[in-house]
Amino acid sequence: MKKNRLYLYYTIFLVFCLVGMTLPVKAISEEQKAGIKDHCETIRESLKTVQKNDSRARVFLGAHYETILSKYITPLNIKLVENSMSATGLVENQNKVADTKTIFANDFISYQKHLEELIAIDCKNEPDKFYEKLEKVRQKRATMEQDVLKMRNLISEHVKLVNGLKEKM
Repeated sequence: MKKNRLYLYYTIFLVFCLVGMTLPVKAISEEQKAGIKDHCETIRESLKTVQKNDSRARVFLGAHYETILSKYITPLNIKLVENSMSATGLVENQNKVADTKTIFANDFISYQKHLEELIAIDCKNEPDKFYEKLEKVRQKRATMEQDVLKMRNLISEHVKLVNGLKEKM
């Protein structure tokens, strides 16, 4: 009885996996193809502007995160250790901030590479390829946005932990 139930669950799982693999990718419509072809140069110039602005934002955020980590979070934890005070929450949060900063930097590099590849595509002659790459770039950008949100939450959490420590003192 248990073997049959396990077999049934396994079969259902495989069916869902196979269905997920065989679903067609969203195809580009003829209207979208025409729009991409007609406005190719404008689209590419807009993408170059986005690339430049995102690069500036990355530099600003990267410097901001590094400053917070190296001039606020790490020195505070060092002082706590020097004074034999236990603050495991702060140390754990420091590690999460450092890891998230690294992930953000790596995700940004991946995003920029994909964006450069997108801009290099001849959208007049290859609108399908251009649209497919555009979807990937959008996903990469959304991943970066999640990284920024996670970092913002970790920094807010750190402030809460510090305020909690202050109240205990």
